Amino acid sequence: MLELLKEFLDPFLLIGLFIVSLYFYFTATFNFWENLCVPFKKPTVLVGNFGPLLLFRKSQPEGVKEMYEWFKNERFFGVFRVRSPILILRDPDLVKSICVKDFVCFANRGIPTNNSQDPLSGHLFNLEGRKWKGLRSKLTPTFSSGKLKRMFYLLAECSEEFRKLINKACEGKTAVEVRELAAKFTIDVIGSCAFGIQINALTDEDSEFHRAAKKLSRPSYKTTLWRMLRTAMPKLYKFLSVQVIDPEVTMFFKNVVSQMIKQRESCDQRRHDFMDLLVELKNKGSLENEIGSISQTLNEEDVQAAKEIELDENSIAAQAFVFFAAGYETSSNTIAFCLHELALNEEIQEKTRRDINDSIMKRDGKLTYDAVQDMKYLDLVILETLRKYPPAPLLSRRCEYKYQIPGSKVELPAGMRVVIPIYGLHHDPDHYPDPETFNPDRFMDENKRTRHPYTYLPFGEGPRACIGIRFALLQIKIGIISFLRNHGVQVSNKTVHPIRFSRRSLVTTSEDGFWLNITSESENS
Repeated sequence: MLELLKEFLDPFLLIGLFIVSLYFYFTATFNFWENLCVPFKKPTVLVGNFGPLLLFRKSQPEGVKEMYEWFKNERFFGVFRVRSPILILRDPDLVKSICVKDFVCFANRGIPTNNSQDPLSGHLFNLEGRKWKGLRSKLTPTFSSGKLKRMFYLLAECSEEFRKLINKACEGKTAVEVRELAAKFTIDVIGSCAFGIQINALTDEDSEFHRAAKKLSRPSYKTTLWRMLRTAMPKLYKFLSVQVIDPEVTMFFKNVVSQMIKQRESCDQRRHDFMDLLVELKNKGSLENEIGSISQTLNEEDVQAAKEIELDENSIAAQAFVFFAAGYETSSNTIAFCLHELALNEEIQEKTRRDINDSIMKRDGKLTYDAVQDMKYLDLVILETLRKYPPAPLLSRRCEYKYQIPGSKVELPAGMRVVIPIYGLHHDPDHYPDPETFNPDRFMDENKRTRHPYTYLPFGEGPRACIGIRFALLQIKIGIISFLRNHGVQVSNKTVHPIRFSRRSLVTTSEDGFWLNITSESENS
């Protein structure tokens, strides 16, 4: 009888020991911030302070804003993602220190990658150290204003096709999901400018690019969860060889880039698009016809790092992929958010339309690069859209060595993650009074001067700021111009306001779409 009891108890004892061990593993770090005398929110076992986000009960913007408001009188505070301690900043001066002044200590994002499973993950956004520095130095000239100006004719062509699609949508006299419309435009723009091919996503929803875009913008819950967890549990992420990019998407992009490289290298015709520039970098190591060579515009360390980087087909595919992945969804969402706000604010919409048409009329009715640069009120409208709806709700950096937080006695250990809550800063009434009101005048020069510059971070800041800012803004402007030149937008009975953010997406987007009525020029006059 006693032996039978022992056999019965042993499994329960093992299970008990396993549960106790797990509990101690997940809670062993929970005294970290208390030991450093840093204010922190009490975490929950298994999820830390990120339960609502990890369980998809709240969207990223909602979760970030809620955390930001936990300690309103503090410059920084601590939280836990699962069991990993994370520092969250509230002070714009500290944001400046992390992004610029002490960038050397916070140069990396600390995003683990499984390159053998995810060959497209070796792109500029994820790279670290000298690899990042060298590639950034090589790619920076491809986004110069001169290069964009030579490329502008491609965007103008996409704009004309987009206007035809808007005309067709207008004929239906029913509400239109403008994000889907804008997504077709951004896919065509990126396909034309980055890959040098006519995708025709505007008319062909069954194109391979369109299918790839849908897979990227609607990842599975498992993929989304791993993207949130990989920085908190990098060893497990590596051990399980997790693949966050769909294998079919990977194969598609590698094949497209390989074909385009062979095509460009076999003929002398130039389109002045990004693929031309990437192939030139691959074959020559630097770009010609720049105002000043790399050696003249970069310091000696950057020049040496750039020389160490060689672009091969896989590397070009990775850069082209991130150009597509980063530019497609964020730009189409920003266009949709902007149109949504203009539909709610007819006076601002009319002022924006006048600004657009006045600038175009000064160029004999032609949409030119210089005409777009003259649209100053449109600039304000887009800046305010990005303030209210930043594409990334947060950004993070990894501390590379011991770092004492300026103005405090707190010393962060190497490996510590620091999070900048962009959405929280953008909606802080101390920085932006009445933050839920859409007010482009916030970005007039006299108003900007009264505000700390590091309270506005839609593209990040410092050396690791988005390399494609100029192109992204140009693409967004062309999308808005295409809508407002001859059309208007109005709320419909399907318009959801206030917007409910998607809980599944890591970028800021709507759960319900952006349903608006599109009116013709005659209806607007």
